[in-house]
Amino acid sequence: MDRSDRRIEKTKTAVYQALNELMQKKKYPNITIQEIIDRANIGRTTFYSHFTDKDDLLSSYIETIFESFNGSLAKSTLSGHNNHFICVAELFTHVQENYCFINGVLMSESGERLMNKFRNYWGKKIEQYLLGQLPKEKQPKVPIDMLTNYVTGTLTELIQWGIKSGEKYTPEQMEKYFEALIFPTIQFWAQD
Repeated sequence: MDRSDRRIEKTKTAVYQALNELMQKKKYPNITIQEIIDRANIGRTTFYSHFTDKDDLLSSYIETIFESFNGSLAKSTLSGHNNHFICVAELFTHVQENYCFINGVLMSESGERLMNKFRNYWGKKIEQYLLGQLPKEKQPKVPIDMLTNYVTGTLTELIQWGIKSGEKYTPEQMEKYFEALIFPTIQFWAQD
């Protein structure tokens, strides 16, 4: 990475941090670009050289968080590691570490976009896992796309519920509860 790229990354990081800090104090619609640039200690021209507006900034930040999120969960790509379907404990740990930002995004106009990205990413992984669980030459009792939607929806709803209810349960408990919810369905689906 050359010096110019490092400067761009440093500026974007400062702007993302400013947005994150502001979202911990107020709702997204009430945050102004002036507040963001003041907190990030950059000029308006610099802001607009990287983002077209506040919504573009939020979209870019969601993308960055999602990439980080996926990178930190790469080892939980449904490999069956530690007998877990998905490493939900890691997933909830990451959600808790980024609680203020994720909660702020979910309450903004971009909340649905974040959850759709999440559903699409995990839907593909879940479908791969489910296809691997189906005995060869067998027809599933429920179409794979329907079951994938059900399992992905369960995971998504648990994350949203966990954010809304606060840290009521540990990540490890959430993993256990998720598995208790979906394993009976998966076992039924793959049986005769």
